[in-house]
Amino acid sequence: MKSEKERIDRINRMIIEMASGNFSYEVQRSEHDDELETLAVLLNMMAEEMRESFHHYGFVNSRGKYRHIAQITFILNQNFKIQTFSALTAEILILQPYELLGKSFPELLTEDSKKAWKDLEPALENNTFNKTVHLDFHTPDSLIVPAFCSVSLLFNPDEESKKIIITAVQTVVQSEETEAVLQKAIQNGNMDNKVRKKAGKLRVLRRESDVARIKEVYLHILTNLDEPLLSLKELAHHFGTNEFKLKYGFKELYNTTVFRFQTDERLNKASLLVQNSEMPLKTIASITGFKSFPHFSKAFKKKFGYNPSDLRRVSRKK
Repeated sequence: MKSEKERIDRINRMIIEMASGNFSYEVQRSEHDDELETLAVLLNMMAEEMRESFHHYGFVNSRGKYRHIAQITFILNQNFKIQTFSALTAEILILQPYELLGKSFPELLTEDSKKAWKDLEPALENNTFNKTVHLDFHTPDSLIVPAFCSVSLLFNPDEESKKIIITAVQTVVQSEETEAVLQKAIQNGNMDNKVRKKAGKLRVLRRESDVARIKEVYLHILTNLDEPLLSLKELAHHFGTNEFKLKYGFKELYNTTVFRFQTDERLNKASLLVQNSEMPLKTIASITGFKSFPHFSKAFKKKFGYNPSDLRRVSRKK
């Protein structure tokens, strides 16, 4: 399929950029729920972690050297058309200079960032405007360049017209491994693609904020056992993380999966109710979140080795 080939090409490009020491990009996400999407999430998360590592722990790169600290700079006119830009801007966005001159700045942004820019436009009427905003740029390769941009107004007394300056800093490193060698490795199939197997062994919870979010999910499940659980993607979005960190971070912290944890806790609660209440077994199945009694009974026996009715009978004899 063409769409699948395009996704693979984007991932290949991302791998090449990261292996050469460039963590400025992200892979554009899709609506698919498959191994390619898992790989895209993993790559984006790794790039984000590496960018943060550079800022928090210093610029350390024993196998390569920094080619430059690349600065994205645009000067826009009052209609948001690009009048000029820094030399490295076109390189970072993988565009030719002539493709940027005169272009409407919002056209370089992803759909979400276009909305953020639209919300910003009315405030640009203020002569003292200065604000930092997160914007995502898209490239022709469908990679994403996330950047915290400083947006300020300049005033040109000769032209009596407003100028807008947008700046962002990106870190680019040059590795000893060349792009040609990496591309050959990908074409020859020498790159290890067993993402799911390896992902489970990665330490993904590197910050206290990540651990805190996973604990929030844990508590949410415990206090809502009778409710259906959202999908991993929806759950991750609700708690301000991504599905990769949620999936593998939960396993790292609690040594079980999100959905296995929910099922086990439902069954533990059901076991207590079976032993210590007079509720009908069907009612217990319902209030612990099981869709039907047969499903509940089967899961109960699989976990404890006996049916809920057997446990109740034994409990009443005590």
